Amino acid sequence: MNLPEEILVEILSRLPVKSLHRCMCVSNLFSCLICDPHFQNKHLRHAQSCSNLESKRLLANIDFDLRVSCSLFSACYNNTIAWRPNYAASNNNEVRKNFISVVVRCSHVNGLFCVSFGPPLGCFDWFEICLWNPTSNELRRLPNSSSLSHEETEPHYGLGYDSANDDYVVVRLITNRNDMITKKRSIRVELYSLKTDSWTTLIQPFPYTTLCDSRNTYFDCHFVNGRFHWMVLCDKSGYHDFSPVIVSLDLSNYEYKDIPQPNYTKVPNTFVGYGDAIDIVVLDGLLCACCNYFERGSFDLWTMKDYGVQQSWTMMLSISNKDILASVNLSYSYLVPLYLFENGGVLLKTYGTAKHKILVYKKEFKQTLGREIRASNIYTETLISPHRYIGTPASLRIIKLLMGVSRDRLIQYVSY
Repeated sequence: MNLPEEILVEILSRLPVKSLHRCMCVSNLFSCLICDPHFQNKHLRHAQSCSNLESKRLLANIDFDLRVSCSLFSACYNNTIAWRPNYAASNNNEVRKNFISVVVRCSHVNGLFCVSFGPPLGCFDWFEICLWNPTSNELRRLPNSSSLSHEETEPHYGLGYDSANDDYVVVRLITNRNDMITKKRSIRVELYSLKTDSWTTLIQPFPYTTLCDSRNTYFDCHFVNGRFHWMVLCDKSGYHDFSPVIVSLDLSNYEYKDIPQPNYTKVPNTFVGYGDAIDIVVLDGLLCACCNYFERGSFDLWTMKDYGVQQSWTMMLSISNKDILASVNLSYSYLVPLYLFENGGVLLKTYGTAKHKILVYKKEFKQTLGREIRASNIYTETLISPHRYIGTPASLRIIKLLMGVSRDRLIQYVSY
């Protein structure tokens, strides 16, 4: 039976990535259709609007250089977790030979991660930065990502999507060590375009000089509503009376803007005391403020329902320190939200020891993973390739190679 192409596209766009990898082996028509960027964007939009927990995965760092993933449904509801290996450089001998550690630098955007491969021990070169799709295991190294001066501090990275130009953008904030010594500190902002495969430096200077210390619980940069966001410290009085500020960078016009914060109920809108932390994160497409008031006894999660409107901040949950310590069984721990469920539950990870625990909270805690992990991220499986603007799509090249392998090898590939 021959179906019109528009109906075929509608059917295929609703299939999971795993099934689409199988379909690419059916015919040249299917493989070309699925590799088309317009189809991939359509599939992405459907995946983002779908609440299917099987298409969303938990990426976990079990060891320094071993990353595995499991479906979010499996992580939350199954007693036995089926982990899938995700080696960012398993098929790239050059990278595996020269670099040892893999670190996720920022939250995923449309299934893509910005990762770094650390240098071998005893080597002090800057980290190589890559774009990585853990679903297809496609990896693209960014040009000049390790060409910074040793007088400059390690950059802070973020990843975003420019919807007007259908382009993926990496941002990095760089500070010069000499500026820190002379107290003339400034932050240089550089942007990488996947379409042009090049870096540019913004003429507009970064409006602040100090990023908040996230204590490794959150990423520094978060992307939502077409804007990058950072939590910074501002000394408005000039007397080291620092206040947290959320600042954004709009990809459409490269303008900075301060974002209004919640009316925090437990502390004034100033820098909080030792052991406390206020950070930002993006959950379900919403900008959120995460407040670990360790000394004041609770974890609060705020969500901005209407972007940019201060009155729309809503406290989604507040967990007492007593409940946290009793459930987590740690003497000192922060909570990091990872995912919001439709039933009102929240997937959280703990931070306070060398390894993390994964928990679900809805009026009470439920521990979901039997083993501890070093790091974790939630992402949606997509077809978006880090090579999508460069010649023949990498996924199509993979299919052409697979056409020459045995049926057993082919089944093994599409049955991960």
